[in-house]
Amino acid sequence: MKQILAACFLVLLAGCSTVKYSGGAPAGSIVVTRLLMPKFVNATDDQHASRALTEMTGSALVEAGIPLFQSEETVIKSAADKAQGDDGRYAELARSVNASHLLIGTVHEYRYKTDLDGDPAVGITLRLVDATSGQTVWQGTSGNVGYAFASVTSAAEKSVRKLVRDMPVAGNRLRGNVRFTR
Repeated sequence: MKQILAACFLVLLAGCSTVKYSGGAPAGSIVVTRLLMPKFVNATDDQHASRALTEMTGSALVEAGIPLFQSEETVIKSAADKAQGDDGRYAELARSVNASHLLIGTVHEYRYKTDLDGDPAVGITLRLVDATSGQTVWQGTSGNVGYAFASVTSAAEKSVRKLVRDMPVAGNRLRGNVRFTR
C-alpha cells in the first residue's frame, strides 16, 4: 500500500512541471553571435504577462552567457507590433542590428488557478529562429504549476530557466545546471 501511495505521489509531483521541446540541432551545436528577442506575444488575460516573461528570459539568457542584444529602440519597435503575424518583420529588425538569431516567445498561461489552492500556473513557448534563413532551429515549451506559497513569478522563472537551459546553443552556461531553487 505504501508503494502504491508513493508511486501516485511521484506521478502527481511530476505533473506539476513539464518541459517539452522538439526540433533543433544536437546539444551545443547552434552558434549564436548576437540574439535579438522581441517582446513576447501575450496569449493570456494578464496584460503584463508578456513583459514579465520577456524580462525574465532576458535575465536567464544573460546568465547563460548567450549574447543578447537589446536596446530600448528595438524593444519599442517590437512592442509596436501588437500581433506577431509574419516573422519577416522580426527578421528584418534582426538584420538591422546584425543579429544572427531571433528568440520569439508566446506566453500561454500566467495566472493563479481558480481551484481551492489558487496555485500559480505559467506556460511559455520559445522559438529560436535563424535570422538569415528564417528557419526555426529550436523550439521548446514549458509549463509549471507552483504549490504552497509559490508566486506566479517563481513559477515563471522556473519555466524560463528550464527552457533556456535546454537551448542547444554553444557556450550555454546553464546546460548541465539542473538545480533550481524553490
